[in-house]
Amino acid sequence: MPFVDRLPHWVTALFRIALLGEIYPDIRAIAVGYSEDGDVLIRYYLDREPTDFDRESIEIVATNFDALGGKEQRINKIDVQCIHAVEAKRYLDPLTGFIYSKREDFS
Repeated sequence: MPFVDRLPHWVTALFRIALLGEIYPDIRAIAVGYSEDGDVLIRYYLDREPTDFDRESIEIVATNFDALGGKEQRINKIDVQCIHAVEAKRYLDPLTGFIYSKREDFS
């Protein structure tokens, strides 16, 4: 799926609401991919292997996002991924853009 270069403002605005209550310490970053065809990919980068809790959380975010704007914005489909990421954030794929990134101290 070819992503656009920047997240549209409406996507960012909807994620501000969709993520309420779903950010927790094990999430290092959340990347979002968005294509003009209406395809969305939500990816959690975790500091440990994904669990059922993580998969449930990301599904809640996807459901919230879809409920908030899926019909008006013509969201075609939403895919989700949970990835254990040990590398520095600068090496993580932002897809179209990061919607959340935890501050990390590497001193």
